[in-house]
Amino acid sequence: MLSKLLKYELRASGRILLPVYALLLASAGCCSLFYKLAADHPYRTGAASVLMGLLNVAFWIFVVATGAITALLMIYRFYKNYMTDEGYLMFTLPVNRHQLIWAKLLSALIYTAASAVAVTLSILLVLLPIADWSGFWGDLGELLSSITESLHFGVPGPLLLLWIAVLAILTVFSGFLMVYAAIALGHSFSNHKILLSVVFFIAFSLAMQAAGLTFFSYQLTIGETVIESGGSADLLLDGTRFLVIDSIETLVACGVFYTLTWYNLQKRLNLQ
Repeated sequence: MLSKLLKYELRASGRILLPVYALLLASAGCCSLFYKLAADHPYRTGAASVLMGLLNVAFWIFVVATGAITALLMIYRFYKNYMTDEGYLMFTLPVNRHQLIWAKLLSALIYTAASAVAVTLSILLVLLPIADWSGFWGDLGELLSSITESLHFGVPGPLLLLWIAVLAILTVFSGFLMVYAAIALGHSFSNHKILLSVVFFIAFSLAMQAAGLTFFSYQLTIGETVIESGGSADLLLDGTRFLVIDSIETLVACGVFYTLTWYNLQKRLNLQ
């Protein structure tokens, strides 16, 4: 049943997001074409310069809008399907609350990844006629190698990429789960549901920032202690240690927000 829920979610969201991707790529194509014409004909009129500037502004508006629309649509569909009158229908389906939550999470992950790919492709398309691609991949490889060496990652490159990919997925999950938990908590009350949802979201955001700063300060304190005792300063640039801490923090956040979302959908949801 989860596959049917996910298929429904992908179709419903795709009706909005696929045209957004098409507009984004179309605007990128227009910018790329004008950059190509400008490179071939450097002596252009003032009107052409103004038009190119407007197209450039429109493109970056589409880039920002793509990310914003993706996030807002995923949040709105959770709210609309589970917190409004549609909730009466959704909660009568022969599925449990876990399947309902995972349908939203997987849909959000897929469209977040799709939006990232669309934005990346559109930027590459804009840069295609003006960038020097001859040594791009070699320079990129050298940059990644230097970053890996400077941060002292103690794991092989393929494993590091896999680790970062999994952490990125968990980060997407934790972000949406934080919003879902805030909405579910806010709608467990009888009055001021949306206002309380916003309050809970702000509280969760502040708590996450405080936890992150606490962990970071703790790691700096440990590093300073080691240096003062004659140890190596490389500890402060131990990328693997920071990845482990970030992974643990993100996993804990996912667990807490998922539990809050499930519990309030299962036990305390008030659709009145």
